[in-house]
Amino acid sequence: MSILEIIIFFLVVWWPVFFILLPIGYEQLPQTKSFKFAKSAPKKPNILIKFISASIFSLIITFIFWLMSYLNIFSLKSLIL
Repeated sequence: MSILEIIIFFLVVWWPVFFILLPIGYEQLPQTKSFKFAKSAPKKPNILIKFISASIFSLIITFIFWLMSYLNIFSLKSLIL
């Protein structure tokens, strides 16, 4: 896999992983009369932690696919051609 293929693969894997991690730890804000936020707004979104977690999981998945491609165990190109 070339560097460009690795970057594209990482980004394609990162987005679904990030969206899978978003609802984890979700707690809804308490409803009050002077509520200024959406009813579905989370108490603590923890976006940075979810961003870092998604990056780590995606790096692991990308490394596994790169290693399999490097060792000629599996290749995405062979599926296309």
